[in-house]
Amino acid sequence: MILVYGVPSCDKIKKTKSLLSSNNIDFTFVNVRQNPIARKKLEEMVSQLTLDKVLNRQGMLYRKKGLKEKNLTVDQLFEELLNEQGMIKRPLIEKQGLYLTGYDEKAIMDFVNTAKSG
Repeated sequence: MILVYGVPSCDKIKKTKSLLSSNNIDFTFVNVRQNPIARKKLEEMVSQLTLDKVLNRQGMLYRKKGLKEKNLTVDQLFEELLNEQGMIKRPLIEKQGLYLTGYDEKAIMDFVNTAKSG
């Protein structure tokens, strides 16, 4: 099963859902504001991808919270991300315990197709 994590209002999420649907790829969308990712799973995602790939430092929430100016440690940034999952880089896609972030059509299709056959 493919899980797409994000917020429904995000343009990249809308494009990802459209891309997967138009290619007849079954997926489940997880709205992280309504169903936040559990600490253990988020730790697993960050462990596999790194915090830099999971945390959207260009996003409005990151800037609004002034996190760049706070010089937080990796652990403190993780806590901020855990508490405000709207800062997750989108889309965040899960397939068979593997993760991918960011909207890149080719990378997404390669990821879901490789994972599907693997």
